[in-house]
Amino acid sequence: MLYWLAILALTWNPFIWKMNYKQKLFISFQIIRLLLGIVIIFCVSYFGLVDHTFQAFISYGLYILGFFLLLDIVYGQAKKARITPVIGAAFIIGGLYFSFMYPLTITNDKYEFVKAKVKTVSKIDASIDEKHIPVVPEKYARYRSEKLIGELKHSSYYDLGDSTIQKMDGHLYWVTPIEYTGFFKYMKGEKVPGYIKMSAEDERAEAKLVKTKMTYVPSAYFSKNVKRHVRNLHKDKILLDVSFEPDDQDRPYYVIPYGEYRKFRNIIDVQGIYLVDPVTGKTKEYTLANLPDFIDHAIPTSVAEDWNEWYGKYVHGFWNSHFSQEDVMVPTQWKGVDEVNGVFNDDLQLHWFTDFTRPKSGSGSMVSYSILNARTGKFTFYTEGNGLLNGKSAMNVAEKTFRANKYDAGTPILYSIYGQFTWVVPLMDSNHVLREMMLINAKDEKVYSAEDSKRALFDNYKYAIATKLGNDVATPTDQALLKPLKGTVSHVYKAETAQGTTVKFMVAGSDKIFVVQSNDFPYSIFLEKGSVVEFKYIDTNETIASISGEFKIAK
Repeated sequence: MLYWLAILALTWNPFIWKMNYKQKLFISFQIIRLLLGIVIIFCVSYFGLVDHTFQAFISYGLYILGFFLLLDIVYGQAKKARITPVIGAAFIIGGLYFSFMYPLTITNDKYEFVKAKVKTVSKIDASIDEKHIPVVPEKYARYRSEKLIGELKHSSYYDLGDSTIQKMDGHLYWVTPIEYTGFFKYMKGEKVPGYIKMSAEDERAEAKLVKTKMTYVPSAYFSKNVKRHVRNLHKDKILLDVSFEPDDQDRPYYVIPYGEYRKFRNIIDVQGIYLVDPVTGKTKEYTLANLPDFIDHAIPTSVAEDWNEWYGKYVHGFWNSHFSQEDVMVPTQWKGVDEVNGVFNDDLQLHWFTDFTRPKSGSGSMVSYSILNARTGKFTFYTEGNGLLNGKSAMNVAEKTFRANKYDAGTPILYSIYGQFTWVVPLMDSNHVLREMMLINAKDEKVYSAEDSKRALFDNYKYAIATKLGNDVATPTDQALLKPLKGTVSHVYKAETAQGTTVKFMVAGSDKIFVVQSNDFPYSIFLEKGSVVEFKYIDTNETIASISGEFKIAK
């Protein structure tokens, strides 16, 4: 049915037909135009996967119809033949208007659309559990995952797809589907062998290949391309970016959000998802209100980026955004990566985070930040960020701290850790190998922790908060406090590591397990049951406590 539209590629001016219908060259030209129309429709629908809607027809058809109408200019000698090229030029001008000018006239509509979704609050209510803060950057996860590709049979046929961070069975992972490297590898290769997952919380964990043969994937061709597969089933839906999401039992799925356009394809509102089993191709539809529990990525990053930009930029319309810029805020822009980053709350629900800065080149402080629930689209805008260190400045602090090592900072993420706004910044070498992790206080960049292990990283940050923030009235009761202790050792455990000897012990009368490193306290290797020790430790609610400041063996 769609290809009947190809007849619109023919000459429709009756005066041209009347003058030329007996000429073979004219008829041949009409056949060529018809065939060209069929080819264009095929390319737009098959490769472009454009929705079969009236708005899509107008959006693309104005250019295409205008082009074919302009072709009638070769018959300018016919009576009233010049009217069709004029109409064709008008169609093209109309297409240019809707593509470039019309979006500038609806900036207020874009702002009001997002404003209706936004809830404005002053600050985060509670600190985040550090157990579920991802410290492994995407580049390092891909570096580790790349090694597993080389172990596959016909490894040259495959490559890594897009990596996404998501929860699986109460843990955060970087998940990367395996994809075909090209058309000929697809034709020669077998089914995609599976996907790779790596812990985003444990920097020492190994990447793992989950073997499951997948047929419907984004890099496949013909009807096996997962998005084309869904388009064939739902021709009139607006399909958005594809994401890969296994469930808690490691079963793979592809998620394709769908929605509707407003203001002539300029404002997208996400309504639900199509969930595709890449093994069988079975497809189910879910609205945002009834998503399966394991789904994290219902709102694509591209949509979240648009919504944040509109809310910060168009508060007083288009002209204000470019000239006086009153109340204008701009999301931090990251070179080569998404402008929004994934963070998880205490319930392990994914949110797209971005911080806003002033529309001034080189601004080092944020004015606010936002999080957008990636499942529901709930948009929360926080106003307490004014004056805090922004993400790019946090990267600069991290890289300057390790200037001699020439480490590159990964994309930072802002969390509330121990009641303090804190940037989590990974540091990698030139090969994308994770070398250090930093926690940088967003209020005072001199308060930071830098370590190569997660536990030491957080323990030292607690110590930094307790000793360097001074009389900060904003510091809540869950901050770390340095406490002295003297007692008799009741249990001792020693283990050799690459960093030296780790000594764990307990003191009579305390239920905490204390940890010291021989690199920090050389005499700790002589610790025995019955020894009397005197030290200071970081007091938290956790069972394991790190010793800081001093450590003495009295006898």
